[in-house]
Amino acid sequence: MAREDNSNSEALKTAMENLNVQQHSSSSSRNDAASGNGVEVTCFTEVVDDVTLHLQIIHLGKQIYAWIGCNSSKLGHLYAAASTRPNNTASGTGIARRLVLKTGLNIMLASNIPKNSPLLEANAEKKLVEKLIHLGSDYTSKSRRLSQRDENVCLLGVWQSKYNVFFIPLYPAHRLVDFVARKDIVTAMTEADSKIYPPPGAVASISDASPVHYIVKIKLFSLLAKTEVEKYESGVFEAGGYKWNLVLYPSGNKSKNVKEHISLYLAMADTSSLPLGWEIHVIFRLFLLDQNKDSYLVIQAGKERRFHGLKLEWGFDEFIQLSTFNDSRYGFLVEDTCVLGAEVFVCRERSRGKGEVLSMTKQPATFKYTWKIENFLKLDEKRQESQIFKSTDKIRWKILLYPKGKDSRMGTHLSLYLALDLETLPAGCRLYVDYTLRIVDQVKDRKLDLSAKAKHWFGASSSESGWTRYVSLDSIYQSNHAYVIQDICIIEAEVIVLGIGSAF
Repeated sequence: MAREDNSNSEALKTAMENLNVQQHSSSSSRNDAASGNGVEVTCFTEVVDDVTLHLQIIHLGKQIYAWIGCNSSKLGHLYAAASTRPNNTASGTGIARRLVLKTGLNIMLASNIPKNSPLLEANAEKKLVEKLIHLGSDYTSKSRRLSQRDENVCLLGVWQSKYNVFFIPLYPAHRLVDFVARKDIVTAMTEADSKIYPPPGAVASISDASPVHYIVKIKLFSLLAKTEVEKYESGVFEAGGYKWNLVLYPSGNKSKNVKEHISLYLAMADTSSLPLGWEIHVIFRLFLLDQNKDSYLVIQAGKERRFHGLKLEWGFDEFIQLSTFNDSRYGFLVEDTCVLGAEVFVCRERSRGKGEVLSMTKQPATFKYTWKIENFLKLDEKRQESQIFKSTDKIRWKILLYPKGKDSRMGTHLSLYLALDLETLPAGCRLYVDYTLRIVDQVKDRKLDLSAKAKHWFGASSSESGWTRYVSLDSIYQSNHAYVIQDICIIEAEVIVLGIGSAF
């Protein structure tokens, strides 16, 4: 019997240490000075997904006192749980309750892990359990051996109660995709039952609880493909103080050569109010309802995702196979209707230094504007402005005319400029522009137009560009020229935006 207990203890240790948590570095120290009084104190540090966790375990016989510190020594929230009889269940909530179920001991735990960081909480819990097993704590008296019917059976799942340890033998085709720490009910899912493979780098689970932030119900889903809807963007919803939407490719994201899959992403919907250099670290889950079982398939990235000015979208190119999605046995598409959802948890946010993105245009468009000036000969030296005209929705321009000249050329030359309207220009934006200004010959060949061409970087610090000596006043007012006819002068502008530099 002692040999059997030792064998099961070793199997339990191996199983728990193989839980899927990425460990970068670890240091541990154990204080055995008080072991004579039955007290064991263990302190250790783990780095999980670039987050430093400090843990302390005080073992007092049938009770465990534990502390988890996330990047600080703050005590945090206090949790307590205890084993209950006669059913050997557990009272309490959160990590403490789950540790009771795994160890059978009474648990007192303090933690300052942010409440909106469920994945980090799950990783901390796993590290805590790993250390308890590593320390040799024997919380069980009976166990069940793994079946020896197949040499390829591998241990991937473990449940513990006060009196028994239950091992789940999983064959190679039965990969356990993961458990996700949630306040609602989460069930393990095996591919033997569902044949559903999570996307690369992701974990999957089954949840009885609806997504807390957003749900999208799509009727007549098949018509999206038939009507060649390549991309669908949901309405905007708020979570964690930011605005988001879901981006669905019903036949796969063709820009990434995705075939035979549905692609689904979470995208930031509005960043215009965010400071320059913003950066948001997020844990998110995407949901798909099994309408047969009234439960959700939950797909989650294996780590935090960083949203910033250069990366506004994260998700899964191969969210689910179309063959599985369309199979009525799985309940994802019932009466040509499906239900998707999302949960978004903001873990941390910060503002980086300033940055800029320069986007050159491969085939830029030419925008033209014609300004007809009446009573031209009666104009004095005051500056004249054309009406605002657009090159895009957010970029607006106007022509500036100095009929009698500007600055040192006052009284000798006509001055002409192109000006960028700064009121609608996004903060930190600059434009590289190829532009032409011309005074139209209204009688003869247009080849005789007075024309000038230049390239210039327009922005907040340099919003105007042009010529102080565009044309001499003698030339423009001579009667033998056709630039002023019936006291009307026509000026044209051509604007080509070659590149846009935007701050992020």
